[in-house]
Amino acid sequence: MAIQERSLATRAALLDAAIECLVQRGYTATTTAEIARRAGVSRGAQQHHFPAKALLLATAVEHLFARRRMEFLDAFAALDPIADRLDAALDLLWSMFEGPAFIAWTELWVAARTDPKLAETVVAVERRFTDETRALFAELFPPPPDADALVYGIARDFAFALLQGVALQRMFPRGERPASDYVDALKTVFRLAGLK
Repeated sequence: MAIQERSLATRAALLDAAIECLVQRGYTATTTAEIARRAGVSRGAQQHHFPAKALLLATAVEHLFARRRMEFLDAFAALDPIADRLDAALDLLWSMFEGPAFIAWTELWVAARTDPKLAETVVAVERRFTDETRALFAELFPPPPDADALVYGIARDFAFALLQGVALQRMFPRGERPASDYVDALKTVFRLAGLK
């Protein structure tokens, strides 16, 4: 294996181990030593690629979001042409809030509230993610010619806020209504906003 390939493999192993650690142990118990151990690499290799814990963890979540985005696009492209695009897209979007990326991201957000260095990294990743998801939304659901820009933007942002809230609620299940009820209501809101 060439040096560059080994370097990429080491980096990928560190990023995957960081997500696994965040999801299983939470932010406080996630250490760079534990990440390196899980990745099967030396502490020196870990520090070479990611000299700070905040950078490693935020990059890991960004890496996972990028992977999930590609999975979303691939799944959306593979849809049956006669399928309801709105239903399918919102069902796929919800699936992104059910997985490890959301749990890991939540761990980082909570920790960033009291860690200014981590907050800088988390806010930068969040801005990029927000920009990318807004662009993806506009690509998948272009506003109708007569759409009100404010209503369109609120519908888009409402979707993410609602799904995020439902996903947070489901982290501590209390016999709440099924997530599908919220996703179905969101589909109705989108149709009322003229999106298809």
